[in-house]
Amino acid sequence: MTLANVTTSTEAALDDSSEPADRSPAPAARGADDGRGAWGQRTIGAWKWHTRGDWGRRILENGAPDWLGLPGETSAWLVKANDGRQVWRVQLDDDTVFAKLYLPPRGWARLRRWLLGSDSARERRVAEYAHRHRIWTVQPVASADGPAIGSGPVSILITHGLPDAEPLNEAWARLNPADPRTRATKNLISDRVARLVAHAHQNGFEHTDLHAGNILLDGCRRGECRALFVDLHNIRCGRPVSDRSVIRNLAQFHQWFRYRAPLTDRLRFLDRYLHWRDAFEATGAYGRRLGFSSSELRPAIERAAEAHASALYAQRDRRASRSGRYFTALRLGRGWRAFAFLKAKYPVSGSNASWMTFGPGQWRQWLNRPLQWIRAEQAQYSIKKSASGTVCRSRLPLGDESLDVVCKRSTPRHLGKRIKNMFRRSRAMRTWYLANAMLNRRIPTARPLAVAERRRCGVLLDSIIITEHIEHAHDLDTLLTVQTRNLDPTRQFLVKRQVAEELAGLVRAFHARGFVHRDMKAPNIMVQWNPAAGARPRILLVDVDGIRQCRRPRRRDWLRALMRLNVSVDHCRRVTRTDRLRFLKSCLIRPGHPEPEWKSVWRQLAHLSDRKRARKTRQFERMMAKYGRM
Repeated sequence: MTLANVTTSTEAALDDSSEPADRSPAPAARGADDGRGAWGQRTIGAWKWHTRGDWGRRILENGAPDWLGLPGETSAWLVKANDGRQVWRVQLDDDTVFAKLYLPPRGWARLRRWLLGSDSARERRVAEYAHRHRIWTVQPVASADGPAIGSGPVSILITHGLPDAEPLNEAWARLNPADPRTRATKNLISDRVARLVAHAHQNGFEHTDLHAGNILLDGCRRGECRALFVDLHNIRCGRPVSDRSVIRNLAQFHQWFRYRAPLTDRLRFLDRYLHWRDAFEATGAYGRRLGFSSSELRPAIERAAEAHASALYAQRDRRASRSGRYFTALRLGRGWRAFAFLKAKYPVSGSNASWMTFGPGQWRQWLNRPLQWIRAEQAQYSIKKSASGTVCRSRLPLGDESLDVVCKRSTPRHLGKRIKNMFRRSRAMRTWYLANAMLNRRIPTARPLAVAERRRCGVLLDSIIITEHIEHAHDLDTLLTVQTRNLDPTRQFLVKRQVAEELAGLVRAFHARGFVHRDMKAPNIMVQWNPAAGARPRILLVDVDGIRQCRRPRRRDWLRALMRLNVSVDHCRRVTRTDRLRFLKSCLIRPGHPEPEWKSVWRQLAHLSDRKRARKTRQFERMMAKYGRM
């Protein structure tokens, strides 16, 4: 049985959910521990334990797991780990529990522990507050605090597992758009999650890390879908949630869904939130009317979502130059330093590297002599060789497998470039930061895998960047002129239309997320398309040297990018005037404006394109006059 099976009773469930108050106990209080039980205390060595009801006997007495040595327990599986905590799934006879082990705090976290208590104690207090106000959360059954010294855990929180629960992001991503029941399932999920958030806000409960991974859906296989909070250490409770906090909270929740749910689903969730907020206004402990109307709330959330996304993107951009879960920083000796990719947070279809995991030791071995990747004995073949650099294709050895990569070495052509590079990043390093910034903002490009540069006394001596090789990829020029020439007219039309739609979507997202391209032409746009697979073409931007970031791209920059792209396909006879118009109208489409005003933009592009063609003609004539014909 899957999540979609709940749709058989969707309408009845939505009708039944109109009751404003939930009189049932919290989910974890069901089944094995309906009475919950009082909390008891026990000291074992340097650890002080708090256990609920009869859980103390099961957790601490004979046969109980070693909670400080879970890696050696056969009944424990690591679910999640980061710099501050580990989450383990542990099987206790017929019950499943989750143990969250908090590692020694550092910096501000150490001061917070001293002022507010341990993380496990705070989560336990928040869960008790939620239970008193009938807010659905996972419920702890034990917590422990130990000495805040050493490298091992300093506190432990154990919660009762829910066998039928799954995170909201996994449940949403698993829905099949082709299934006719999916629409009703999405409506039910939106209603349940909106009810949870609205009920929490009206009871003075604000989850400051509200995203789809911190909400569980429980009971869907039993036909009673319920939403509940997890990860309770980022909670503010016991005071009214202000209008500003509501907007910030909803914008934070909006971040994951802005790329994974259409606008209609997001608006439906907001409407259900407002409905439930009004329903709980009278019964909530801190119930209050929102100071915004529905028409005012939507643009306010959109502005807050943009601000939240910008801060989140900036945080992710900084990862590329630090050692962590996703990247590593290396000192290689002889003046070389490097950054390398370890794994992707969100793998991308069409990118083999994003599904792989690398280790710092592997990169240290591969980059021990960085320039070997562009030499003849290592490179498979050369792609480009000029005074400004060398580009070649090579292969990373991965045991029995291998990964094709493209290596690019940049060399300054004259003394002026070397002087400039003393005060700025190298060309390879600029490509590394910019490509990762584009990927963080979901702008497709070839994933950079490693970058290395060599400096002495601030003077740049050498640099190299390694990027993944994109399979079944051709530049837009080659695709239109060569790859589609043997297709029948119907297939040609379909491919052209799909490429135009994908490229228009990329252009819209590219400028909306703060990028400007001064060299957007057909050879710099790659199309990943396998005719045998039957999948839609995937558009990527390459040669990011012509790209820069800015806070708000000007309309002039957008027009010039379209003009350069328009001129670059002049020689392609398969690109008709109708194709250009269809592409322009797709670029101009905005939410609420399905039929944009395109005539004035069309005339502006025609004028700019004519000027560009005239300038290219004059440059060609001067070159011929100077060098003559070959």
